[in-house]
Amino acid sequence: MMVLVMGCERCGHKMPVYQVGSFGRESGGRGSDAARCAGTNGWAVWYLFSHMGLRALWLMLIPGLALAAAPSIQSVADSAGFGPRGAPGSLASLFGTALAGGTASAAGFPLPALLQGASVTVSGIPAPLLYVSPSQINFQIPSSVKAGQANVVVTGPGGTSASYSFTVTAAAPSIFQYSSGPSGLAHALAQNAGGTLNSGAAPAAAGSVITVYLTGQGAVSNPVTDGTAAPLSPLSTASAAAIATIGPANAPVQFLGLTPEFAGLAQANIQVPALPSGDYPLVITMGGMVSASAVISVSGSGTAYTSPLTLAGSAAFAGSSSASVALYGNVAYVCGPKRVVMVDVTTLTSPNVIGAFGDSVLNGAGGFCAVNAAAGTPFLVVVVGSVTAGTQSLAVYSLSNPSAPALLTVAATSYGHLENLSFSGSYGFATSSYYTYVNSSRQITSQTGELLVFSFANPASPQFVTILPSAGNQEPYVSVVQQLYAYIASTTATGGGTSGNAVLDVASIASPGAPAIISQISIPQAAILLSLDVSGTTLLAAGNTTAQRNPGNPDFDFTGYLTLTAMDLSDPAVPAITSTVTTQLQVNGTYNTAAFTNGFFAIVNNPPVTDNSGPSSLLIADARNPSALQLYPFQTQFGFSGILTTTNGYLFAPTLNGLNIYQLQQ
Repeated sequence: MMVLVMGCERCGHKMPVYQVGSFGRESGGRGSDAARCAGTNGWAVWYLFSHMGLRALWLMLIPGLALAAAPSIQSVADSAGFGPRGAPGSLASLFGTALAGGTASAAGFPLPALLQGASVTVSGIPAPLLYVSPSQINFQIPSSVKAGQANVVVTGPGGTSASYSFTVTAAAPSIFQYSSGPSGLAHALAQNAGGTLNSGAAPAAAGSVITVYLTGQGAVSNPVTDGTAAPLSPLSTASAAAIATIGPANAPVQFLGLTPEFAGLAQANIQVPALPSGDYPLVITMGGMVSASAVISVSGSGTAYTSPLTLAGSAAFAGSSSASVALYGNVAYVCGPKRVVMVDVTTLTSPNVIGAFGDSVLNGAGGFCAVNAAAGTPFLVVVVGSVTAGTQSLAVYSLSNPSAPALLTVAATSYGHLENLSFSGSYGFATSSYYTYVNSSRQITSQTGELLVFSFANPASPQFVTILPSAGNQEPYVSVVQQLYAYIASTTATGGGTSGNAVLDVASIASPGAPAIISQISIPQAAILLSLDVSGTTLLAAGNTTAQRNPGNPDFDFTGYLTLTAMDLSDPAVPAITSTVTTQLQVNGTYNTAAFTNGFFAIVNNPPVTDNSGPSSLLIADARNPSALQLYPFQTQFGFSGILTTTNGYLFAPTLNGLNIYQLQQ
């Protein structure tokens, strides 16, 4: 790549225009002039940016010829982790075609608003440009852009693009990253206390302070003119409160603000907690907004930590943030709102997309799906919503040829808000969960949930069998075990009163046409259960310490913390609570809990209520000793949605970018 250099007046060196100041290991401290010129820290980071091919704003694509056509924007993302949002004053990248007449980098400060015939506006405000090519532009989001949906427009040699909508939030922390390790996760671009690049070969000592580079800092205490380098003095400290975690532990943030002599680049000086040696996910939260995670390598005492998962393989395709996975044989069906993508997983290390179907059936309203592999002819059911009718349908596909599913029927139901589907023999069991409220006051007036039973004896003509209503409670999840019991996640809260206890309802389904509640287990530490699964004789249920916010101002989301409850199923009719753990993870609900066969569970959580558009988190819980649950954060990423585990220790996780397959390392 092109490296921009300038003279250092004090020592005659040349150093990059985009040099990182060396003050970053003490809160508010600064390095000496000699250190700045010699580049003890800054030169090392410049070297990384220059020579290591980072997945960041300095990513350079092969130059192409300018096209006469008008520019076309295909995507806009932050320049560090490529998340779908940015903050005022931060760095962003857009991708498309015919964006510029050639390839060029800014020659110095102030950054130009026009390069190679290309310019960018964000909500009508010209943006400083760092780099342009016909297919990519790296720019700084103007600091005066307001939070909300911003319109990004490119004007190039061939004309002006259509407006592209991009989310801008007050803060949008995103960590710069470089090559990934065995876990499949990318390392944070971070310097250890001695200035070395943090890596598995050069970990940070527990208790030391590392410098992590990021963008998305938002407003700062000493505002800097857009397109100009931040000064070394006074420092520009981020206005939003910042916290960080490395693995399961709090990591004190000593400083977070703009990096001197850069534009739009920020750094966080973070103290590494006392952890055993290993690679851990780092997450930075600013003003309640959560970053995607990146790995930090730690050197500490105690038994070495091993990541619970390693990436076995991945299949790339345009995914969704609300998708689920169903598996039959060697085909994984990734069910999103618009279509079902088929992935051949015969070789788990190299899964391949083999086709897609269902576009005209799902019509943007698809949801979760499930396979009944025990049927004479296995079949896939996709639950399809209807915006106008408010009810859902069951799209049933024959899997007699797994790689070419054949639509059997789209059967309408009289119900909406179906949350999941489990099979037992020829019967399907689903729960519904919803509430009603008054528009003017946003007050919840009722909460409702049912266990619904459908017969799939003839998959081409599924029939509603019966309903087991709750006593006015939400029922977000059901899991069927041994074809005898349905375990239902619920709450004691009813009507407009959202305060209550989480409960597990146990229903006998020995006679599927006449299910009956036979026991109810109350969990006072949680207000509601949201998902669950069973491994052997252990049931793990994920809940939340609060129910839906009532009144729903500004929304009805959960505002509490993740709870985990282990139960002993030695007597499956009357589960016994073994332990309950209230975590310090603020989550707006738990999308899914899925069991491995050896007592481990995978859990996908929604982001906290402060960050509805933020990344979801994937955790692993070790419940082999149910009385001493252990929780291992693995990754926080935009677009985690549904998950499924197989019997041989693999985890299938759909994301915005396709399907990831992980192997459990236990």
